[in-house]
Amino acid sequence: MVTRGRGSPNALQVLLDGTPARVLSPGAAPCLFGRGSECDLRIGHRGPGGADRNLSRTAGSIRWDGGWTVRNESGSRPFDIIVRGVVVPLPPRVTAEPSVWAVSPPGLDVHIVTPTSEHMIGLVLPDPRGVVEPPGASDPDGPSTYPLSEPNEHERLLLTAKFLSRARPGDAIGNGEAAELVNRVRANRQVTDRAVEDVVRRWRDRLEGLGVTGINGRENVNHLGRQLLAYGFIRQEDRSLLSSY
Repeated sequence: MVTRGRGSPNALQVLLDGTPARVLSPGAAPCLFGRGSECDLRIGHRGPGGADRNLSRTAGSIRWDGGWTVRNESGSRPFDIIVRGVVVPLPPRVTAEPSVWAVSPPGLDVHIVTPTSEHMIGLVLPDPRGVVEPPGASDPDGPSTYPLSEPNEHERLLLTAKFLSRARPGDAIGNGEAAELVNRVRANRQVTDRAVEDVVRRWRDRLEGLGVTGINGRENVNHLGRQLLAYGFIRQEDRSLLSSY
């Protein structure tokens, strides 16, 4: 099970079956996992009966794409993402679109089960949000942080429609498309494209107040979406909001 990590912002700690395996930094090459010799995290390549041929040579990868993501690279085998105790199957990649899940603080677990083996890859991502307390805090490990406010349910729904409607987490759709999507799933409170624009601007300003740059302008809108994911202001499991009304 993932626990909250410490370390530099955006550094991703990787655990293999509960044992620290490596720390990935933004911009690192993709970290592949599976039974193949080319994988950085080899699993299922040896056992009492030899290699587990029910596990793909390259089962998946951990990648930096303006934020951390997990991809299913197999053409035939799913695996599970466990986030906040919820198990979500990540299907195999069967089209040109990636089968991908965005990693938000505090992290998640990748659970791979076959008839003859079981593996858990833990991903621990420190929460970059918050303002450090003044000196003199009593915590012997140093000052803690004040939590920032979260988007309310209405804001989260609009941000989810805007940034989580496409296969790649963080990729944006137009404000009008996002408003139409919200209005289809929540008929009792209609919104306009201006309402989506206002919410996006509000949370972009919040990120800029935290020192995040490069998120202004239409050409940077996908980067804005990935920064909202990285800071945990939206989470991929929020996609359930689009079907819960």
